[in-house]
Amino acid sequence: MIRRYFNSESRAIGEGEFPSEISGIGAVVGVVTDLGYCEEEIEPDAFKGADLSDVLVCFNHGLDTILGRTTASTAIVSIDTKGNLLYTANKLDSQNPKIQAPIRYIQRGEVNKSSFMFEIAEEVWSDSTKYGSYGKRTITKIGKVYETGPVTLPAYKETDSYAREKDGTMQSRSAWVETNVKPDNTEELRADYTRKFYETIIK
Repeated sequence: MIRRYFNSESRAIGEGEFPSEISGIGAVVGVVTDLGYCEEEIEPDAFKGADLSDVLVCFNHGLDTILGRTTASTAIVSIDTKGNLLYTANKLDSQNPKIQAPIRYIQRGEVNKSSFMFEIAEEVWSDSTKYGSYGKRTITKIGKVYETGPVTLPAYKETDSYAREKDGTMQSRSAWVETNVKPDNTEELRADYTRKFYETIIK
C-alpha cells in the first residue's frame, strides 16, 4: 500500500459544539508532486474503476481514530467531476473521546491536509527535468483505495515510513524500466537518473 499527502481542505460541517460530519479531498489529480526522489502525478481518470467498496476514513491513518467506514454506512467516498477523491464521515460519534480532539483541530483549521492509502494498478514513467530519465511517475490507474482522511503532517524524510515508500517507488520504477525500455539503453538511463538524484542531494 502507498500513502500520499495533499494540501487539501478538510472541514467540519454542522452547528453546535460537535459537527455532524467531516469532509475533505483525499487526493488531487493532475498535480505534479515532488517526492524528494522523483516526481509523481495522478491522471484525472486514474480513479475510474477503482475499488472503493471498503474504505476507512481515519485521522492520521490511526485505526484507533476511525471517523467512519463505507461498509458501515458511516462514511462516503466518491470521485468528483475533476477526478479528485472525496471523503465524508457523516455519522461522527460524539461520545468517542479518541476523536474529540481531532475534530476540534479540524474545526479550528489547525488540520488542513489530507492523505490516502491505495494500490497502483497501472503506471507510466517518463523523463523529469529535475530527476533525469524516467524520473517522473504518472499513475494512470488506481486499483484500490484502503483509507483516507485528515492528517496533521506528511511523513518526514527521516522516518522509516518515508524510507519504505521511497524504496517501493524506486523498485517499481526499475521494474517498469526493465519491462518497457530496450536493454541497450537501460544502463545509460540508470546512470543518468543516479547522477541527477545525487545532484539534488549535493545542492
